[in-house]
Amino acid sequence: MSQEPMPSVPAPAPVPPELLAWARQTFEAQQFLEEVREIEATGGRTFESLIAEVEAVVRPS
Repeated sequence: MSQEPMPSVPAPAPVPPELLAWARQTFEAQQFLEEVREIEATGGRTFESLIAEVEAVVRPS
């Protein structure tokens, strides 16, 4: 039984400095940590609930 070689992963593209600056300005570490803790406590969300939320935004009733 032969194993096929794993496909190589492309090198990441460099991130433009202005995008990094924007990300640093908008990222809130405390909010991020709170949301991670909520995911850990609740087990996260189902894919179906995420799709339903996106559909509600796209097609408001």
